[in-house]
This record gives sequence, C-alpha cells and structure tokens, in this order.
Amino acid sequence: MKNSWVLAWKDLTSYFRSWTGVLACFFFLVIAGVFLSLLVISFAHLSMEASRGPADSFQGLGLTRFVFGSFFLNIGTILIFLVPILSMRAFAEERRHQTLELLFTYPFSDFEIVWGKYLGMIFFFQILTLPILFFVWFVHGLGLTLDWGPIAFGFLGFWLLGCAYLSLGLFISSISENQVISAIVTFGCLLIFWILEWVAGVADGSWAHFFAALSPIRHYRDFTFGIFDMSDFVYFCFFNLYFLFLTLRAIETRNWKG
Repeated sequence: MKNSWVLAWKDLTSYFRSWTGVLACFFFLVIAGVFLSLLVISFAHLSMEASRGPADSFQGLGLTRFVFGSFFLNIGTILIFLVPILSMRAFAEERRHQTLELLFTYPFSDFEIVWGKYLGMIFFFQILTLPILFFVWFVHGLGLTLDWGPIAFGFLGFWLLGCAYLSLGLFISSISENQVISAIVTFGCLLIFWILEWVAGVADGSWAHFFAALSPIRHYRDFTFGIFDMSDFVYFCFFNLYFLFLTLRAIETRNWKG
C-alpha cells in the first residue's frame, strides 16, 4: 500500500502544478459561495415575510433545512461538471506524456496503481471541499442558530457523491485515449445518472422503484435532508467498488496487451 500513497501524492501535487487544479478550485469556491449567499439572502427575506404574516403560513421554515439542505443539493449538481475535469487526467494524462507504460514497469501492482490514482483524486477533492466548513462557520458567525446534525450528514453525502463520481471518471479515463474524450464521456455518463431521478418521477410502479434505486441523486437527497439511511450509504459504497473493479480490470487488460 506504500506505493499507492506515493502515487497518490504525485497525482495530488500535479493538480496544483497545473491550471486545471487551480481553476477547478477557483470556480467551485466561487459558485458554491454564490449559491450560499443567495440562499442566506432568500432565507432572510422569507423570515421577514414570516414575521409580518400568520405564524402558521411559514410553518416548518428552518435555516438549516432551507439554506444548507438546498446548498448541498445545488453543489451536488456542480460535480457533474467538475468531476470530468478532475478525473480526465488520471490515465489520459499519463498517455499524453507517454509515461503510462513507464508506470507499468515500476514495482507497483495494478491494484496499487488504481488505488493510488483514486486516492490522489479523493485527496484533492477533500481539499476542494474543506472551505465549505468555512461557509458553515461564517453563517454561524452571523448569530444564526444551526442544526449541526443535518449539516454533518449533508457534508457526508456530498463527499460520498463526489467519491462515487470520481470512481466512474477514473474508469472512463482508464479506457480513453485522450483527456477530451475522457471528460466528454464522463460528463455524459454523469448526466445520464442525474436524469435517472427525473425518469423515476415519471415512471410507474416497479420501473419507478428501479430507476430511483439506480439514481445517485435520489440517494444523495436523503443526506441533504439530514437523513442517514444505511441503504444510501451502501449504495455509494457499492458504486465506488463497482467502478474501481472495472478500472482494475481495464488496467490489467491493457497491461496484458502491452
């Protein structure tokens, strides 16, 4: 496993040595900040309206549910655009620099290569999401009362969703010949998974349950509501393991062909 950490550190630092990682951080933080600001302003406006009208007309209005529930749901959509940019570098970058075959000559097992690449993306994603904690602290610093449980579950759900998307992107990168193709195909696959929730909403009977069970957003939505369901957690774990397994098979096949 030591080799995986070495490879993960190499990939992590490569994000900060390129414009891809820097711009990804910048745009994610700007968009997330705009989302949170608009939600806080909207909540303040609704709170003033509630103070003027009947109390029961705004029953159930809460800061944590309204602001951070919507916030985590919205930034989950950003991942559809962000993950293809982050994951396209994994193996396609090695091919572009013609270092993939060199990587296979190192005393790394195929599992260590796949796990190291995946960890490198996860570490960068974690660094990317850490400022969300600052956003929470900023809102709390305004003197507003927060329910920390739903916020923690929302953050956990966002992290699980990002890890799942990255595992899919890693697999696409392992079978793609260049970064552009990898990013486009990953975006298309994530878009299909995102649409599955809509399909589940218009389907009937068993088909609705089938598409809902496949939809990452449907499982993620419970976390944004502050609900921890073990079936949702298991779904994301299986999603990760499935695409990491496919990546490992793809790498083994290419290595064997070489």
